[in-house]
Amino acid sequence: MIISPNQLIELKTAAKQPKVYKTRVEDAYDDQLIVGAPLEKGNLVPLRVGTKLSVEFKLKSAVKEGRFKNQAVIEKRFRTTIPLLQLRLLEEWEKIQEREFVRVPVVIDAFFNPIVADQKQEDVVGVILNLSGGGFLLRTTHSFALQDKIEISFKVDTKWITALAEVMRLIISCEAQDYGFRFLELEENARQNIIQYVFKRQLEIAEKTPGVRESAESYAGGE
Repeated sequence: MIISPNQLIELKTAAKQPKVYKTRVEDAYDDQLIVGAPLEKGNLVPLRVGTKLSVEFKLKSAVKEGRFKNQAVIEKRFRTTIPLLQLRLLEEWEKIQEREFVRVPVVIDAFFNPIVADQKQEDVVGVILNLSGGGFLLRTTHSFALQDKIEISFKVDTKWITALAEVMRLIISCEAQDYGFRFLELEENARQNIIQYVFKRQLEIAEKTPGVRESAESYAGGE
C-alpha cells in the first residue's frame, strides 16, 4: 500500500464531462480507502454507492515519488460528523506521467477574489501575462504570500473561465508584483478551452517568428 491517511487525492468521475473533486484519505487498508466525501460550494457532492471513480494522487517521499492512478468503486457512505466514503480499489496503483502544459505570453484582464479563512474577499483586478492549462502569471497591486489562494475569472476568446488557484512563486520588483499561480480547481472543459486558446496563440506567435510554426503545430496532438 503506497497511500496512507492524510494523503490529498483527486476523485474523477467517469461521466461524459468528468468532474474532479479534491479530498483527503482518512484511512487505508488492503484494497479499501476511507476518504472525506467531497464538497462543491459547501455542499456534499451526491456520489452514489456503486459509482466508479478514478483516484489520483501525488507522492513525495524518500522511498517513492511520482503521480499515481487507480480505479475505484464507492461501496459505502457514512453520514458521520465528517461525511465519509468507503472506496474499493479495482486495480493496482499505476505510476503516470504528469501533464506538462505549454505556456504562452498573453495580456488578459482578470478579476479575482482573495480567499482568507475560507472566505472570499472583495474583487481585485489584475492582468494575466502568461497562461497554460496548468496555471498563469498574474500582475497585480495586491500583495500575496506563497500558497495564498484566489478565485479568478477571465475570458479566453468568447468563453469565461472561473477557477480556484494557488500562489506557487513570487516575482517582486520595483516596477511590478508578479505571481505564478497553479490551478487547484478547474473544470475539464474549461482547461480544454485554455489549451485550445494556447495552441492558437502559439500559431499566432509562430507566424511572426520564422521556423517556429512547425514545433507549434506538433503540439496540436499533444494535449
